[in-house]
Amino acid sequence: YRASKPDREDVKKFCQLGITEIMVLSGTAAQHEDKYAAECPYLKVVYNVEQSTDIPLDRAFLDQFDNWVETARAQGKTVAFRCECGCHRTGRLAAYYQIKYQKLPLEIALEIMTEQGKWMAFYPHIYKQVHALNDYVMGRPCSTDRKYCVRE
Repeated sequence: YRASKPDREDVKKFCQLGITEIMVLSGTAAQHEDKYAAECPYLKVVYNVEQSTDIPLDRAFLDQFDNWVETARAQGKTVAFRCECGCHRTGRLAAYYQIKYQKLPLEIALEIMTEQGKWMAFYPHIYKQVHALNDYVMGRPCSTDRKYCVRE
């Protein structure tokens, strides 16, 4: 699942959906998941770092994310990731997930990111980063400006 900053009811809904682990891409778990932990006592925050949309994702993070997703799938876990809006940082990672794990074409992942994201016109660099993520998934050299490519 993909989400934005959760309130008490959202955290309760995480439990109802069976979500057991969450990655917080905004570093704000203390204000949300931790604050409302009683609403979903088995929800575990597995990552809580503030990412910037101006900085492309790096291989170490993508390896961590991939290991998390593959372990969750193997163990039958339901997981989620979020930031504050659920639009930009989350949209970028959702596009990566859709391309790699759901085998969606780049154009469809970008379309979904645009539909789900607010003010995407102000974040054109995210589209370039997702193009670079697609190259990464496909095992190709980065085809966009180096500053948008997956970092080493």
